[in-house]
Formats: sequence, C-alpha cells, structure tokens
Amino acid sequence: MSEDARAAFAAEFNVSRETLARLDRYAELLAEWQQRMNLVAPSTLPHIWDRHFRDSAQLLAIAGTGQRWLDIGAGGGFPGLVLAILDPSARFTLVESITKKCRFLTEVASETGTLAQVTIANQRVETLARGDFTVITARAAAALDVLFDWSVRFARPGTRWILPKGRNVQEELATAAKRFHFAHELIPSRTDSDARIVLATDLRPIGVKRR
Repeated sequence: MSEDARAAFAAEFNVSRETLARLDRYAELLAEWQQRMNLVAPSTLPHIWDRHFRDSAQLLAIAGTGQRWLDIGAGGGFPGLVLAILDPSARFTLVESITKKCRFLTEVASETGTLAQVTIANQRVETLARGDFTVITARAAAALDVLFDWSVRFARPGTRWILPKGRNVQEELATAAKRFHFAHELIPSRTDSDARIVLATDLRPIGVKRR
C-alpha cells in the first residue's frame, strides 16, 4: 500500500527520482525519531505519503514556486520541510518552540539537502523578529484567529495565508472575522473530503487602516 501511495504521489506532483529518494529518507528519519518523541499521530505513520507528504505538497500548487514561507509550529516538518524538498527555489523559516523537535527538523534538513534554504527558529512565533514572508502557513497549530494574531505583524502587501483546516473551518472563519478584516477563499483538500485550505489575503486587525 505504501509503495502504491508513493507511486501515486510521484505521478500527481511530477516528482523526480532524486526528490523521491529525499522523501524516502525523510520517512525513515520520521519513523526512527517517532520512537523517541511524538512527532505525528502513530496511526498515520503507515500512511505517510498521503497523510503527511501529499497533504503538505498540495499547498505548493496554491502558492507557486519561489516563495518565502513562514511555517508556524513546524513540529515534524509538515508542511515546511516537504515543500522545501519539492521547491529548491523557495526559502523557509520553520518556527518550533520545542527544542528536541528542532533537532529533528535540523537532521531532516541536513539529510535531505535542504539546510541552505531553511531557517529553523527554536522559539515561539510571538518572539520571532520581523521578516519578509510572501506565504504564511501552519498545520494544526492553532485556530484561525490565533494564527492571524500571531502572524499579522509579518504581513506585507501581497502576503498570503495558506492554512489547512478541518470541518470546523466555518466557525473558525466567523470567529476570526470578529477581530480581523480579510479576504478569503476555501480550496478543497486533496487528502480529506471534510477539510478545506483557507487562502486568506489583505489581513488587518479591525480598526487598523489599510496601509
């Protein structure tokens, strides 16, 4: 089943053998480190190509290549490290407050040849220095209003938020709309019929004039 999922992934995203080999190494490291810490739900490990790699890779089709990404709560590296492997022209800042998870992220980046394009910030996003990001993402890190609160200070003209969300997305959007102005569209997830990807733009707190 894993081999079928791997082949399907390669076909869907037009992935080279070299890139597949890097993702294979990622999968090996995830399995090794998962024995020592909780990086992903254990039940998802046998389904890594669909549940983690494909779920992350679908964001690239929305963002386009060559972006400057901020990944909040990077955890096991999804989506940031998967996207770094798939798009060598992009740059990534992965924010993760748990030190041992940052050690995992560093090893994966080193072993997959992405260390030069990835900055791993071992801190909370609230303490991160301002940066120039074209895309902000997070996977299962917090509700939309909290993510917007954390990241609005990184907004620039044209910055996009690309945020995978589950079945409660409408409630999260309604809560966020009480505090922020933003435009958005909902894109169906390729990996979960109940999930949506929020593509948000023009974000600013209510009461703050557009720059």
